[in-house]
Amino acid sequence: MFGEVLILRRGLLLGSLGVGSDLKNRSRAQLRLLLVSLLSLIGFLFVVLSKSVFVPMDASMNSWSTSIQTAPLTLMAEVIAYCFDTTPLFVASLLIAAFLVYKNRKENALLLAGAMGGDAAIVVIVKALVHSERPLNGIMQEMGFSFPSGHVTSSVVFLGLLTCFAFQYLKSSKAKTLTGMLYVAAVLLVGFYRIYLNVHWFSDVLGGYLLGAFLLMFAILALQYLEISPHLPHEG
Repeated sequence: MFGEVLILRRGLLLGSLGVGSDLKNRSRAQLRLLLVSLLSLIGFLFVVLSKSVFVPMDASMNSWSTSIQTAPLTLMAEVIAYCFDTTPLFVASLLIAAFLVYKNRKENALLLAGAMGGDAAIVVIVKALVHSERPLNGIMQEMGFSFPSGHVTSSVVFLGLLTCFAFQYLKSSKAKTLTGMLYVAAVLLVGFYRIYLNVHWFSDVLGGYLLGAFLLMFAILALQYLEISPHLPHEG
């Protein structure tokens, strides 16, 4: 009898220590994410406030992209432009969110839809505030202001969240590494083709990456909070 009680207490103690250790590890990871988020925001604000510094780089990249344009690359760039526009990505996020709700992943669904909705609104607001004109030699006709690149910002957030959702199910470190590499390659490709089409300056794309990284890190922090909150002790 007493032996069974001791075994039970020992199991409860080890379990509580395991939970405490897990919470501590999560806290450290959240601090790292918060640091990356803040650094991304600082970098973004630096680009906004120092956009004139990037004028030589913008002009150089614009000239370089013109020199490498070919029909096959242009076709691929136009397809990517249509697929990764902010509006199609927002619609896709709503469809995926509906599927996640069906799969009883309501936290992920809410986060994806909310993050993409917030992303679209923030991009529109920043474009209106910065009021940066697009290059005059664009291959495609694009409406509105250029900074930051909505395609880049949205792809960083959208694909980044899908990658995080995939990490929840992937067990193999190799599979996670491959998924992460595909994510990085995809967002870099989107940024490259925005410059290639001459619809954005280099600084627009850089600003899109930084703003997207900030929004993505913030969303991941929210996701981790939603995952950990049910396991926190409650009073009463």
